[in-house]
Amino acid sequence: MFKKRDKSKAQAKEVQEEEKEEREERDIEEEELEESEEGPQRPGPYDVSDPDAPEGEYLDLGALKILGKSGLSMHLSPSPDRKSIVDLTFSYGSSSLKLTLLASPRRVKFWEELRSNILSAQKGSREAEGAFGPEIFFETKVREGVEIPTRIVGVDGPRWMLRGIFAGPAAVGGEEKEYLDSFFSTVIADRGKEPLAPGDPVPLAFPPQLLPENMARAAAGRGPEMVDVKTKQSVQETLTRGPMFTEIR
Repeated sequence: MFKKRDKSKAQAKEVQEEEKEEREERDIEEEELEESEEGPQRPGPYDVSDPDAPEGEYLDLGALKILGKSGLSMHLSPSPDRKSIVDLTFSYGSSSLKLTLLASPRRVKFWEELRSNILSAQKGSREAEGAFGPEIFFETKVREGVEIPTRIVGVDGPRWMLRGIFAGPAAVGGEEKEYLDSFFSTVIADRGKEPLAPGDPVPLAFPPQLLPENMARAAAGRGPEMVDVKTKQSVQETLTRGPMFTEIR
């Protein structure tokens, strides 16, 4: 008799666990439905594990995979030991886009925290909804009497946050904004397993086919390498093509 009672208790427990799992599944489905009703989701950037990442001929920079796009140039600044990239900026027309992949904690909206810090520190900055969610807008003074529009975008991924700093026409609208927004949405991030503090840049690596060129140019004192992202060939131009700056605090 006791065995039958024990069996009944076990069956009741199984039923309760099944009902709990069903409730959790319904909650997840409702959350996903609410997110989908909020509006269309942006297509990217993507994590390296994302099966929906676009296909194409990507340039592998280690932590970032860059899809070739006609008319886009890439500026690489090497570290002092010439073994990694410390600054990655792209130019198109009169606009520029600086990319930085930052380490972030698990299950934390790091862009929300960073955005708040920028708004507090950057005079004249404002927040507005953009193509990639909440974005920050302000004017950057490049020299006396000259300011350029600037837009900062942040996208959270699994243990990473990709920051994009758009300067020039791409910060406000028009064809250059559409072009660089489209390019930004194709970037693939590969955080790796290296232990990094939240907010630390994830190191970028030189592609083998570009490393010798960068070392030669750096040794000659010619500044950052400029590469056509589509052809992966060196471009003999200066950094005056688009508005460039190295740091936003």
